[in-house]
Amino acid sequence: MATQTEITMKPITSGTFCWNEMATRDSKAATDFYCTLFGWEATEDDCSGMEYTTFKKDGQPVGGMMLMDENWPEDTPSHWGSYIAVDDVDATAEKINDCGGTLCCGPQDAGEKGRYAVMTDPSGATISIYKGGDGMNAVGDGAFCWNELLTSDMDAAGAFYEKMFGWKAKASDTSAEPYSVFMNGEAWAGGMMKMHWEGTPSWLGYVSVEDVDMTTSKAVELGAHVCVEPSDIPGIGRFSVFTDTVGATIAVFTGLSECCGDSCGCLEG
Repeated sequence: MATQTEITMKPITSGTFCWNEMATRDSKAATDFYCTLFGWEATEDDCSGMEYTTFKKDGQPVGGMMLMDENWPEDTPSHWGSYIAVDDVDATAEKINDCGGTLCCGPQDAGEKGRYAVMTDPSGATISIYKGGDGMNAVGDGAFCWNELLTSDMDAAGAFYEKMFGWKAKASDTSAEPYSVFMNGEAWAGGMMKMHWEGTPSWLGYVSVEDVDMTTSKAVELGAHVCVEPSDIPGIGRFSVFTDTVGATIAVFTGLSECCGDSCGCLEG
């Protein structure tokens, strides 16, 4: 079993994941679920007049939640989204169409917190870019530790993210299914898996936990539905995937003690 770690903060660099955010119409149910499951604390913020919740662990921000209002399409389900840090949101957004993606929202300010834009990649997965904050990101149990693209077209997605962020897709032999790791220079930026099921391509966020099996069992007790039972990743760690009580999908991960550390990709967010 991995040793439980308290939340610490690490510097954010361009091209790395910097934030994970839920959108839902039932913020109370989502708050109750995650605060009970992960020990998060919920604080209410004013984000340009929009109802917004910041989740914290050990007093440090680990994720956010926005309330979907009447401006959202009625058929949009609750979901988690991922943000990638960039040096210039506007300049990066100008590249989206030429790289094969579609700009969905922005660029625009997030109150006084920073500036962002939302896009879809060539396969339809939604991803956001962001500049702002204090330039720090949370690391430790209860914080997001990995982001993984589930896509129907790994070649098109790989080419898109390489053009957008300079990432290089490196094939991995740790999975029986086609899997690549996005490299941001020498650092692991995220993962990419080929979808073998019907559905919309998306980014999946992983939260670091002390014990995947115990956390998954607790999630089920709270009303979650397991999508992938706790499973080993040889030489890396153990994970599971489930949908929460409002229908959003999330994963949890425990790294091997000999694997996880400052230089290990499994903790690169």
